[in-house]
Amino acid sequence: MHLLLTAACMLLLVSSAGAQALKLGYVDSQKIFEGLPEAKEAQDQLDARLQVWQDSLDMLSKQYLQEFEAYQSQQGMMSETAKEEKQQELLALQQVVQEYRTAKFGQGGEAARMRQSVLAPLQDKVLKAIREVAKEEGLNFVFDKIEDASMLLYAEEKFDYTFKVLDNLKRGSK
Repeated sequence: MHLLLTAACMLLLVSSAGAQALKLGYVDSQKIFEGLPEAKEAQDQLDARLQVWQDSLDMLSKQYLQEFEAYQSQQGMMSETAKEEKQQELLALQQVVQEYRTAKFGQGGEAARMRQSVLAPLQDKVLKAIREVAKEEGLNFVFDKIEDASMLLYAEEKFDYTFKVLDNLKRGSK
């Protein structure tokens, strides 16, 4: 459905342009980010922080599992009061694990906010470079050739401006 809507819009643009030829181009933003040293540094920074949080979550989960296994092996020898107390402790520990997971990795959690704050400036920089290359090349439209969700059904290689955008970014960072 989305593809049909895009095709209809393109036909409208082509027909409204009349004799004026449209010039289209595409980039592969994944390749751009892979070729951008700042993006690698940002990703390494994110990965390091995420690993710390994952290690903490693993430690909490392991602690909960050990407590739960200890309870299971000892519950036959426990009084009803002791069982209820231990069950409450286990529920509280399970809630701590779940809250930590949600706070760090949940939708809108610290990981998502950190990813946004670290990557947003890079995305802005790439978009600016794409606009500059589009103007230099006289392009009317530039599409992102996303690996899993490409909006292009056909594209000639001569319209791939990925490396020109990368070159523009590298020239600008010197």
